Amino acid sequence: MMVKLIAADMDGTLLDSNKQLSPRLFPLLKTLHQKGVRFAVASGRQYYTLLEQFQEIQDQITFISENGAMVMEKGVSLYLDRIDPQSVSRHVEMIRNISGAYPVLCGAKSAYYENSDPIFLDNFEMYYARTQKLDDVLDALHEDTIFKIAVFDEKGAEGNTYVKLQQSGEGLEVILSGLYWVDLMNPGVNKGKALTTLQKAYGISPEETMAFGDYLNDVEMMEACFHSYAMANAHPKLKELCRFEAASNDEDGVVQAIADYFKL
Repeated sequence: MMVKLIAADMDGTLLDSNKQLSPRLFPLLKTLHQKGVRFAVASGRQYYTLLEQFQEIQDQITFISENGAMVMEKGVSLYLDRIDPQSVSRHVEMIRNISGAYPVLCGAKSAYYENSDPIFLDNFEMYYARTQKLDDVLDALHEDTIFKIAVFDEKGAEGNTYVKLQQSGEGLEVILSGLYWVDLMNPGVNKGKALTTLQKAYGISPEETMAFGDYLNDVEMMEACFHSYAMANAHPKLKELCRFEAASNDEDGVVQAIADYFKL
């Protein structure tokens, strides 16, 4: 049973350590498109950021953005989640009480922030192309549908914000999405659910699906497919879950694994 759908994470997976895409990627994806193989970029990044990065082939791929909270294809929304505004307010107040943590509200129109710390801004601007600064980030609740709260933690997310929000948070799922980032989303909203949505929409089975990732926000995506690949640089827990391992993101691991599978 040949693969008909491929999903790949961005940071630590498609992007190398310099945050660059492989020059071999777009030619490969164009070839897959001609063969009828669907490709989805699956990232915690904002849709508008991904759109800029894949502008050349934007009509040939699907965008699973914001860790699965917003799925777009050819400019049309296939899925958009919404967090209850009261829950957003409650969790933002928790985040404000954590030293070194900075909240970002992710919405359908933009990403909203309130802090001007240079370290935060350097990291924030890397992932968000469409942004708006507010005096109070909660004012975004009056302007947009908020589907994710992202938190930048300058002290390191796993040992600080991730632990504290797991202990005190309620109602939202706390997801470790990078060394310095934590995402809060409605339970059950993740890359895996988004991938399953695509499988059902196009009549593609898990056995016909391939996925690549490197971090814990990729777990559900790996569980939704048979051909699950952890990058050589992946988190140890993800490696334990996946059936296969690809070369590292600095060794063009995704492109090489796909080319080997399809004998390209």
